Amino acid sequence: MRVLAWLAVTGFLLHGNWEWLQSPFYRDSSTSLERIVWFRLHCTLGDVLILLISAVAVSAIFRSTDWLARPRRGPIGLLTWIAIVYTAFSERRNLASGAWSYSERMPVIPWLGVGLMPLLQWLLLCPLSVRLAARLFRGSSQDEVPK
Repeated sequence: MRVLAWLAVTGFLLHGNWEWLQSPFYRDSSTSLERIVWFRLHCTLGDVLILLISAVAVSAIFRSTDWLARPRRGPIGLLTWIAIVYTAFSERRNLASGAWSYSERMPVIPWLGVGLMPLLQWLLLCPLSVRLAARLFRGSSQDEVPK
């Protein structure tokens, strides 16, 4: 469970920064600072939930959490794929409902109808989050790392 806590921490830090950096790609970046902070925090917490739920799903599929402490390509690839698929679905749903909208700066994938930045976020940050969490976990608890 401690490795999941590290995953939450690294996910929060990485995704939180990404959310702020991609602000110009969303229309809400021209609203009040209070609203922008709320949306970025809300989205970051959502990203952490996606990351953790996806990690638990991958652990169930592989019937082990060992891959979190000693990352391997297969589980990380599956984790990333799950997160990207969910994000694409979520983006389409939220765009259709008007919960958010893209600015003219957002590159949109035409056949998918969603922005490139949120998908790129998961493609880059998912593997990085897992590898960083594993490194922090191993550094904090050498005796508890599964073999």
